[in-house]
Amino acid sequence: MNQGPTVHVMEFDYPSASFGANLLATGAKYHYRFKIQGSGPLSLQYEDGSGKTHTAPGPKVELGDQGSLLVNIDARGAVTWTPALTNPK
Repeated sequence: MNQGPTVHVMEFDYPSASFGANLLATGAKYHYRFKIQGSGPLSLQYEDGSGKTHTAPGPKVELGDQGSLLVNIDARGAVTWTPALTNPK
């Protein structure tokens, strides 16, 4: 979810893969389903309107985690992570 200015070249990295979007407008949400294929940290990288790259490290996930994850970019460009994950191992 983007509550700040429009972001460009957004990339979300998770263990074993990544996905992204070229543009996420102010107030927009980007929904994407992905499967955790390994263990490791999450991260979000994006460019602001001036072309400056921002990188936000996220929580660590484990192989088999499932559930939902809200990543929010606030009006100042700060990123918060709200995971609601379980692991049925």
